[in-house]
Amino acid sequence: MKQITILSHDREDLIGDITQILCDAQINLESVTARNFGAQSIATITTDSHDRAIQTLHNVSGLQVVNEDALIVRVKDEMGALAKLARRLADAHIHIRSLRFVERHQGYALVAISTEHSDKAREIVGDILVS
Repeated sequence: MKQITILSHDREDLIGDITQILCDAQINLESVTARNFGAQSIATITTDSHDRAIQTLHNVSGLQVVNEDALIVRVKDEMGALAKLARRLADAHIHIRSLRFVERHQGYALVAISTEHSDKAREIVGDILVS
């Protein structure tokens, strides 16, 4: 799965701005996660038109846009499952950039993971890899 991370300084309504910009470009959002850290805002999105979204957002002043591949893995939806997953990657010296739940269903969860070394991470989580 391809995801886009957007960073901005001193932008009060990053989500409002991003959603309007993508709406104007007729690009549908599939997921959005956002946080504010003082004067800095960060959002991670997936869309139905990844390349057009990247190009559209690159044209907006004040945004830093990062293109990332995320691995989707399936883990049991139970206490400690994310800790086990994170430990597997840490033991292989793979730094996790982002991790988020995509879906939870019937005792399992789909988790999107972005790392610095996607190919190596893919090998490490191959037994639980969905895409």
